[in-house]
Amino acid sequence: MMSPRRTTPTVLASFALALACSLTLGCKTDKGYQGKPKSEAYKWIDSPSSGSKEGNFIKVPGLKLSFEIPETRYVFKNCFEPSHEPESPTGWSPIVRCTSAADESVSEEDIDMGASETDFSEEIALTFYVGKKERPIDERAVAYFRNAYQQEGFEVRELSFNDDYHDKRGIYTELLAPGDEEAGTGKTEIVQFMFTRPSTSDVVYVARMEYPFGDTRSVTADWKSMMWYFRFDEQAKE
Repeated sequence: MMSPRRTTPTVLASFALALACSLTLGCKTDKGYQGKPKSEAYKWIDSPSSGSKEGNFIKVPGLKLSFEIPETRYVFKNCFEPSHEPESPTGWSPIVRCTSAADESVSEEDIDMGASETDFSEEIALTFYVGKKERPIDERAVAYFRNAYQQEGFEVRELSFNDDYHDKRGIYTELLAPGDEEAGTGKTEIVQFMFTRPSTSDVVYVARMEYPFGDTRSVTADWKSMMWYFRFDEQAKE
């Protein structure tokens, strides 16, 4: 099986630089966001603990959240709890990852959703991350992020603040990353949602997927269901 798709080093470096002034995610300090005491989630990033899989749920008690694996998935059919070590270049710590399987057979249901036999040649992933917050995630941050992405060569297809997006509050982004002619790679589509939770003000959560530009796999259908089923304890009690 091929490893999950990763953007080229040039793209990754640019993306990291675009966020450098907003999310210093790899730094360890005595204080948390804006000098306040660290929350339990902030401390978890420095010393992560594993969760558990219970039936159709992946639960991470250290972050007080759970992810219910949807029964119907068209692309990201392999969901698991990865190592929580921060990933380069962003420094975000992965919480849950769902991957496609390269060269897998296409079911009739997949075809009904617009897939074809050529749609499964490369493995891609949807990952939920957590990182230390250094900038408010609100309406005023939209202009900052738009400018940062554009300066780094990304085409911003959509970027907006959402007060209630699949029961979450944050910034939705669609980017088009340039290809690398020397490496022989084409453009990459990036879909990302950066959000916070009501009870924790010093960390940010990020849902992110990327795939080859023009890919016709039914990633949108999986994205919608998975965004909804990634829930915090206070949401589950409502």
